[in-house]
Amino acid sequence: MENLKKVQMMQNQQKKVETKSTFILVGLWNPQPKYINTRHNIGADALFSYSQKKNLQFELDNSGSFQSTKFEIEDKLVNLLIPMTSMNNSGQGLKAFLMNTGIKDYEMMVIHDDIDLAFGRFRIKKGSSDGGHNGIKSIDSSLGHSNYWRFKIGLGRPPSSLDPADYVLSRFNNDEREEVEFIIEDSMDIIDIFLENSENGIKKASERRIIDVI
Repeated sequence: MENLKKVQMMQNQQKKVETKSTFILVGLWNPQPKYINTRHNIGADALFSYSQKKNLQFELDNSGSFQSTKFEIEDKLVNLLIPMTSMNNSGQGLKAFLMNTGIKDYEMMVIHDDIDLAFGRFRIKKGSSDGGHNGIKSIDSSLGHSNYWRFKIGLGRPPSSLDPADYVLSRFNNDEREEVEFIIEDSMDIIDIFLENSENGIKKASERRIIDVI
């Protein structure tokens, strides 16, 4: 009788796993050491911090194309993915992950920087254009579509004297760096809210205040 109960419990647990939807969180960056703590890397920085909040450990795939980890919530299997390719080839890391795991039916959110948003502002949107972001261009190309969520973290426009490409590859100044800690902290909270209820997450992201950094 006890053995029968154990079998039934195992079957019920298996059914619960099978009914969970799959969600992928992707953080974009340039993994080369010279780009650590640059503006362009804030998407991956946010996801690394989120993994620490969840007490998760990233593991590097044997191919070296990506590192990933995962956890479960009530109705979702949530995968965290960091491509190990350059920003401009982010789609290659995502494609390798999908091929390696065999995941086909999923929702996805890509976390990345955006110079067209004021510093410290957030925006969550699905299916929008790449906005000139090369990491997003690469993902769109690899997937063949742009029908996924994007969590944009605002960097603000560069000074007129500075090329945008140089700007995103530069590091935050001291005043900005202090605010970045709050930006990342808020982004983690919004990810949790979004995973529970996407509409609430979108609303919460849109409400984040604009910060004037002098």
